[in-house]
Amino acid sequence: MSIVKMKKMQLFAHKEIRQRLLAFLQQQGVAQLHPLDHDQMQQELLTYSVVSSQDIDETLHTLQHMVNFLKKHSKVRISGQIMLDYQQWTQITQHFNFQECFYKCRKVEEVLGRLELKKQQLTTQQQQLVPWLEAPIRLQDLHDRLHVTYFVGSMKLKMQAACLKELQETIPALHYEAISRDRDKAYLIIITLHENKDLALEIMKKYDFNKSQFPKIKATPKRLHVRLSQELTRIDKTLGHLAQEITALSQNLPKLVSLIDYYQNIRENKIVQRWFLESDKAFVITGWLPAKQEASFRKALYQHFQEVELITVDPEAADNPPVEIENKKLVKPFEVITELYGYPIYTGIDPTAYLAPFFALFFGICLGDAGYGVVVTIITAVLLWKMRSRLNPTSWRFLNLFFIGGLSTIAAGLAMGSWFGISSKYKLFDPLSQLMLFLGIALGLGVIHIFTGLLIKMRENIGDNGIWAGLWDQGSWILLILSLLIYGIVLSLGIWPGIATFSAFIAIFSAGLIVFFQARNQDKEASDKLNNYQLLYLLLDISIAGWILKLFAPLGMIATTLFALSLFYRSRHNLKGFLARIGLGLYALYGFTSYFGDILSYSRLMALGLVGGIIAMVINIIAGIARELIPGIGLLVAILILLGGHVFNLVMSMLSAFVHTSRLQYLEFFNKFYVSGGKKFKPFNWTYKNVILTDKKI
Repeated sequence: MSIVKMKKMQLFAHKEIRQRLLAFLQQQGVAQLHPLDHDQMQQELLTYSVVSSQDIDETLHTLQHMVNFLKKHSKVRISGQIMLDYQQWTQITQHFNFQECFYKCRKVEEVLGRLELKKQQLTTQQQQLVPWLEAPIRLQDLHDRLHVTYFVGSMKLKMQAACLKELQETIPALHYEAISRDRDKAYLIIITLHENKDLALEIMKKYDFNKSQFPKIKATPKRLHVRLSQELTRIDKTLGHLAQEITALSQNLPKLVSLIDYYQNIRENKIVQRWFLESDKAFVITGWLPAKQEASFRKALYQHFQEVELITVDPEAADNPPVEIENKKLVKPFEVITELYGYPIYTGIDPTAYLAPFFALFFGICLGDAGYGVVVTIITAVLLWKMRSRLNPTSWRFLNLFFIGGLSTIAAGLAMGSWFGISSKYKLFDPLSQLMLFLGIALGLGVIHIFTGLLIKMRENIGDNGIWAGLWDQGSWILLILSLLIYGIVLSLGIWPGIATFSAFIAIFSAGLIVFFQARNQDKEASDKLNNYQLLYLLLDISIAGWILKLFAPLGMIATTLFALSLFYRSRHNLKGFLARIGLGLYALYGFTSYFGDILSYSRLMALGLVGGIIAMVINIIAGIARELIPGIGLLVAILILLGGHVFNLVMSMLSAFVHTSRLQYLEFFNKFYVSGGKKFKPFNWTYKNVILTDKKI
């Protein structure tokens, strides 16, 4: 439940051990490295290391190209990450000759590309020949002769008659033959004398005549079509052999994707080396190290290397250390909610432990059905058990988050007596018939949630600025909201008039605290310490509250006048600051509308809790009607409606519960105390995207 304390480190070492030291740091995986500015060291002695990663980039490009090619052209698939033990990992990374595999892949790819292009060309030629298969003429004879011109092509069927009529009327020496037709086109051969070529072409253009081109070969269209089919058969046979080769090569896919992970880490190693500043014989590494791991890291470092010197210091005010949050196992799943919003600043507060119980409770209320809670709990528990060795930290936290949410949903569903939309007689209250009670519970939880945020900020404020600052800034709002709530409840019930009067007094008093103390920085006389000057504001505030409620009259009016004149007199030399303090304080009091709106936002807990249950009830009713009205298969239809409807309702309800519960954390809770903007701590270590090492030693 805290932000891990960081140490700024500088590591000096001889250049001879650079590679070994980098491998050690990557193996330890506890330090985040970053570049060192020249301003921090003597520029005349040190320069940045010149390290190229071009060879690794080329290797990664080659591996990725092979993986993409094999995945595209084979049926071999890799589902999820590959599980390897350390011995298998070493065998792949140190002994697998991927270059041999690459040469085979490249050869197959080249042949495959040529054949696929050839197949596409032949297939296109075949398709072009289909309308002309009945033409009783060789293709070479369809080209122009010395005195005769051939027009071979197609036009729209509805234009055929008009075009031929105009050609015959205009050009007497003309012959045509209709070869075939389809739904909207006619395929024709038109023959005329060469001297009439231009005139015929001009007429045919009017009717959108599309000329076809054929090779000059001694074969009819039907015979050429047969030859093309034979050639395509031979190509398909060759492609079949290539597919077998690709399938055989695809057995190397797990090794290839494993090598991608390996070389990605090697590339990261080389990039990090560019950050080093070095002299002729030595270099320096800078970064951040968690304070809790400093001792063990230092011990391991000096055990492996003699030619090093590690210096660690606390961060300075100008530094911006990375942030690592640390929580107990039960709270850790809720870190995803914090991460989605943004990491806290290094000097701030980790909100995870504070939001965890509220998120779980709100999620359960929004989902609101014990049956749905059981389903969510079982599914997430099975996934956590079956996939425990394959889950990355983020997936593990998400599944655990929904597992806890499922348990919370069971509890909320039991309280509201809902099981898959069926109402149970064993429940604490009925949300449908007791809407005001449900709304009161939702708003009450909202008040507690907001008060928690204010108390967290109050504690931080007290630690930074003193107890009075916490009381003025956050305590006044807590008093105002609480007193108004008590006043409203007591007044609506018509009981305990004394408590109503006391609550009204506290409400006016706390409103005065907001007016007089929220803008203390505008007044040069302001102080967080309760000095005589601040005491006058307190006495004035008490007097105003008594005067408004007519308590101790006319003492309240007299005291108000005296204290107001006294403050005005003391502030005469700083009248602008005094008036600004009061004006800004009145404006701050207007912020009560924001708190009121925040509290009303929690009514969405009631709304979502009702909607999911009502939709579940409607699904059950529709299934019951289907069973009664559809003869024979009514039961089957009802089962399908129940399964499909409840699955859809569960998915949508879970999505709504997650989104709106997160919204209550981000907008209503976090803005009371939380400051984000920190950068996540990312240690220099071995990272894996495609591989899971079951006995990780790297």
